[in-house]
Order: sequence, then structure tokens, then C-alpha cells
Amino acid sequence: MSTYTMEKVLWDFAGNPERVQKFKSDPDAYLASYAFLAKDEVEILKNMDVKEMAGRGVSTLLTMMVWMEIEGPQGMPFYMMRMNS
Repeated sequence: MSTYTMEKVLWDFAGNPERVQKFKSDPDAYLASYAFLAKDEVEILKNMDVKEMAGRGVSTLLTMMVWMEIEGPQGMPFYMMRMNS
């Protein structure tokens, strides 16, 4: 497990709606292209477990940015709920 591996995936979403759509339509297939991810990291990313990501040292600013790209601005209350649960 490393912070870098998950942050690399998240950074690849930045400003790339095509990647976001591929992830949303088939997260398993999308994440399969990242051979360096551990199985637990794949599950964390598939579930967008932002609290677990933060606990592992992933930038919360990065997770919030990606959450907004995936869920849109209306998803911010859900992001906050997940971070505070």
C-alpha cells in the first residue's frame, strides 16, 4: 500500500471527463489498467471510500476534487457525510 498509488489514479481523473465516465461505467475495467494497485486499494477506489483514503495519507483536497468530478457539486454533502462517518 502506498499513498502514491491511489493518488496517481485520482490525479489521472483531473480535468478528464472521459476517464471519469469510463470509471463510472465500469470501475473494475478502468482500474484494471493500473497494475500497481493492491487489491485493497482497488476496493477503496471503487467505493470512493474517501475516509479510508484520508486515513492512508491521500490528499483530502485531491479526494474532494475527484469526488466533485464524479458526483458533481450536488454531491458535496455526501462527501462530507462519508468523511465524517
